[in-house]
Amino acid sequence: MGSTAFRQRRWGPVVSSVLCSWALVALLGAVVSRAQSPVRLAADIPPQPLAEALAAYARQTGLQLVFVSEIARGKTSKGAPAGLTQEAALTRLLDGTELRFEFLNERSVRILVAKPDSPAPPPEPAPPHEEHRGGESLTTIQEIIVTAAQRDELQNRVPISMGVWTPQAIEASGAKDFATLADLTPGVEFDAYPDYSAGIETNVAIRGVNSKDGSTTAIYIDDTPIPTDPGSSFGREYPMLFDLERVEVLRGPQGVLFGEGAEGGAVRFITVQPSLTNYGGFANSEFSETARGAPSYEVGAAVGGPLTPDVLGFRLGASLQRDGGFVDRVDPYIDTIVDKNSNWVRSEAGSAAVTIAPSESLQITPSFRYQSTDVHDTSAFFLSLSDPARGVLWNGSGLTQYYYDRFTLVSLKTAAVLGPADLGSVTAYIQRHANALEDNATLDGLNQTGYANAKADPVWLDQTVLSQELRLASSDRTARLSWIVGASYVHAHYEESQDIATSALADGGALNGKQLVDRVRSQVGAYVEVDLRLRQRLTASVGARVERDSYDSFQQVEPISSLVGEQNFSISGAATPVTPRFNLAYQADANSLYYATVAKGYRMGGPNDTVGVACPVSTPLTYRPDLVWSYEIGAKNSLFDGHLQVDSSVFYITWQDMQLPIPLTNCGLGFTVNAGTATSDGFDLGLQVALSGHLKVALTAAYTDAHYDETVTLNNLVVVARGDAIGALPLVTPPWSVTTSAAYEMAIAGARVTLSAQDAFHSRNPGPFASDNPMAVTYAPTRRANPSTNLLNLRTTAVWSDFELSLFVNNALDSQPTLQVRNHVSTDSLLYATTFRPRTIGVAGRWRF
Repeated sequence: MGSTAFRQRRWGPVVSSVLCSWALVALLGAVVSRAQSPVRLAADIPPQPLAEALAAYARQTGLQLVFVSEIARGKTSKGAPAGLTQEAALTRLLDGTELRFEFLNERSVRILVAKPDSPAPPPEPAPPHEEHRGGESLTTIQEIIVTAAQRDELQNRVPISMGVWTPQAIEASGAKDFATLADLTPGVEFDAYPDYSAGIETNVAIRGVNSKDGSTTAIYIDDTPIPTDPGSSFGREYPMLFDLERVEVLRGPQGVLFGEGAEGGAVRFITVQPSLTNYGGFANSEFSETARGAPSYEVGAAVGGPLTPDVLGFRLGASLQRDGGFVDRVDPYIDTIVDKNSNWVRSEAGSAAVTIAPSESLQITPSFRYQSTDVHDTSAFFLSLSDPARGVLWNGSGLTQYYYDRFTLVSLKTAAVLGPADLGSVTAYIQRHANALEDNATLDGLNQTGYANAKADPVWLDQTVLSQELRLASSDRTARLSWIVGASYVHAHYEESQDIATSALADGGALNGKQLVDRVRSQVGAYVEVDLRLRQRLTASVGARVERDSYDSFQQVEPISSLVGEQNFSISGAATPVTPRFNLAYQADANSLYYATVAKGYRMGGPNDTVGVACPVSTPLTYRPDLVWSYEIGAKNSLFDGHLQVDSSVFYITWQDMQLPIPLTNCGLGFTVNAGTATSDGFDLGLQVALSGHLKVALTAAYTDAHYDETVTLNNLVVVARGDAIGALPLVTPPWSVTTSAAYEMAIAGARVTLSAQDAFHSRNPGPFASDNPMAVTYAPTRRANPSTNLLNLRTTAVWSDFELSLFVNNALDSQPTLQVRNHVSTDSLLYATTFRPRTIGVAGRWRF
């Protein structure tokens, strides 16, 4: 697809712009080569409340500080002058506070109560976690440094509703991939189309802004965007949850800082960076058995530290994971198992990074990240052949519907201190190749021609992305006026072979034809955000981003019938959306933040699949960007001397000029138009309660009511009706999602032992749904919403100094609900479905060094 000249024409300006960016960074590095070292304070930290002083310290040093909020309450720091080393500066900040610090690893520092210098009467026994340096306690409320606003700040000082997953929280949850983590994060929906091969058409949505293809949620690895093409058959390749510093789930539009696609929110995977001062790492392994399924295992290790102190540091990591299958592929005509536990998955990941400090104010970090995912067969089963309640999960496909994905990310991150401002630059290149196979013979149901007449339909994707971000921010966040300005560029190239009628567009079946797609999407943006302290505790923020989006699409459609031969289409389009944001934040005291936000988000338009005379309806060539406006008020409160943390927000979202999929059942093709409006409203609530030094309970909950506001028709048939739930069954947002957890710590035989339990609840969406309407374009009464579900996980962890051992039971109640029920064609009797992984019992070990 595409000539060499065609590709050079597209990539020539991109390469030139990147070379210019690197030259600019190198020039700035030379200019500031005599400034302060990044491992020293570049600016004074004035006297102020201790929590704020520590946040300023974290911003300058890049370290993550971990401490119980209670110990900093009511304390004031004397400040620290510029030029001090990391250790000296932190010592000065803690002077007179009766607190001390210790490094947990090369990136994290723990703040805790200082030990007395002279002998004293034996004190009350400290909670066992106070003597442990291998990780965080699960029974205390920790302060977490996040970068949701492109700056290092304490989570409870950022006026954004967010869910933050630390490595300890991810480990305690038992999550092995983002799909599981999303299911445990209220307000987030993650699903896929069970009637297609594994890995096809994945979707992630936040606060009910549901698009069926994940294009309304921005995904980032550190500061690198991972874009998606709404016209693609493939979903995104999400990073493995390995060697991450945290995962940030930002609810609500994030158009100013994260640009296109952040309509419902953004998800950021923050990786562990090399350290110039401290060595550290870990090695982990895990083995588990799944009821009525195959065993699973995982091994991994990461290590990092200074090669030359304060000048050169590194970080290396590798992981191998195999998830055993639990769905059997069978021959439905003779009820014989063809492939036992066929839906196994093998994942590999590797990463390498080096941080170089060639001058006293410049840090350069080249990094490499690789990931591969091999899914042997789909996890969907035929509902007519299966009985989930009895653990019988049978897939009657005649072929192994495999999926594999190779993902490589190479980036160059540069940070420079320019006196009163900090400069950041991130250049990244992504290369991805994915391949999958569908059995089209089963898409129309169990036919009468026999099991051997399967029809293989291979689809593939080659994706390359080049991105560049330049950002300049004021260094002093305590100043009356602070600001951040930036510019970004994203150039994404997609080459894909796919069935014409993708699930994201059609519910009417597949045509006897395929298309080859060569598509380029480009985004050039600039943004600014200004924070003005109106009074000592009241801050107003105003920001905006303007982005020029364009696409150039070439589609080659193979012959569809004897009447329609091969067709070629070239379609281009462009738009210049603007996304403002207004925020008012009131810091009532060190423990209470109140905020109100008005923000806009958008996603890019695109071309429609086109087949000319094959369909009776004239298909529009393109569709425009759509947009959302979000209105939110929220609060973050720490009560009862830090024993209770409450995060709450209420939101109202209007969705305008919606990109609405229109299925055409007569010809099997669908297209997208801008039609109708929608509303999503609800609230988020997070509670953490430290009942004692040994027991903590937590609850996070979200309620979302997302529905269409207008009726849209086609040829006197209803596409969606006013009041219908947003989405198409079974991909609809549950109104209620609640995750509760409890952790209890005790000391046994010199070990810190933690007993923890976690339950995730999702309610059933009561509708109404467009597919239940006999007057709808797609009337599919056999499709239904997921039932209410509960998933309970139990875990016991024992920690001895730097080693920990865990015993766990995931899906402890062996819940097997019938989920994602769908037929490929609305009138088809063959229904596909999925369910939870059955009860899984395992053991995991981790050694930190």
